[in-house]
Amino acid sequence: MARRVPGVPNTMKIQTLLALAGLLASFAAYADTVVLLNGDRLSGRVVSLEAGKLVFATAYAGELKLPWDQIRNLESDGKVRVQLADGTLLNGQLLTAPDGRARVKVSELVETAPIPIAQVTALNPPMGGDKVKLTGRANLGGTFSRGNTEEDTLHADAEMVARTASNRYTVGGEVNEASTQRVTTASNWRLNMKYDHFFKDKSYFYTVGLFERDTQADLDMRTSLGFGAGRQIFEEERRNLSLEGGLSFVNEDYGTAADQSFPGLRAALKYDQLFWDDKFKFFHTSELLASIDDSADYLLKTRTGVRIPVGKSLNLSTQVNLDYDNLPAPGKDTTDSALLFSVGYGF
Repeated sequence: MARRVPGVPNTMKIQTLLALAGLLASFAAYADTVVLLNGDRLSGRVVSLEAGKLVFATAYAGELKLPWDQIRNLESDGKVRVQLADGTLLNGQLLTAPDGRARVKVSELVETAPIPIAQVTALNPPMGGDKVKLTGRANLGGTFSRGNTEEDTLHADAEMVARTASNRYTVGGEVNEASTQRVTTASNWRLNMKYDHFFKDKSYFYTVGLFERDTQADLDMRTSLGFGAGRQIFEEERRNLSLEGGLSFVNEDYGTAADQSFPGLRAALKYDQLFWDDKFKFFHTSELLASIDDSADYLLKTRTGVRIPVGKSLNLSTQVNLDYDNLPAPGKDTTDSALLFSVGYGF
């Protein structure tokens, strides 16, 4: 017969043992270590690395999202799936190395050479391949007036981005239509498609295609196809900034003016950031195409504005569009500008 300890029920002893076992298991589960650039050391468990954010689970603060560029060293107690910028996938234990590097211990006999932390683009990616993150937005605005003045305007723009650890696909466009007293005063559209391949944590190669038409500027079709390199300086929920530069081939078909085509240089900037406790988002994009053959022949397009969130997915926005063509068709102005107000949806 089992001997009982006086005054201590068996059920209480069992619960105490289970609690101690759970506590020990908790300590064992949180054995990974992160060292930040400022010297702070965190103990926990590596969950994932995606889009420049390390998700690190701790017993004292829950899951933390740490900027990957602020990590000095990372060491894991168990195996982690490590994806490098060139697409290589390793499965092993992370070990620290000098100068902001890490080693991956694949087995007892196999261990990689020190790898720069910046070369690691994902940790624990989905087994089926790169996880795709979709984001997008669509905005619509316009006026409809009848009476002594008949005036109609319509503006619509949209963009969708599919992002994986090493690739990004972007499709976007805009449409503008306007008429006064049933006479068309604006009719133009623009479509762009872009592919980015990240070969480092923040650097990438890109290919881009642009197609646009502007009836009032006598432009039947402008086609621009290009490639180059970019740097994603920031890619965060509250802030994004990228810079690009490369080559493009531009072909312009006009209604009455002479058609032309030329090789050109391309430079682009894309920036957005939330301010005032995420009460509004400022955004700006600009793209410059300059002819290599004629330095006086260049095009500049900018989009600058503010979006104010209304609820979870809706927003109100106002923006200024500026299109500048230094050598327009004969009889046409160099500058087109518009102030737009719209309602948008984003995800």
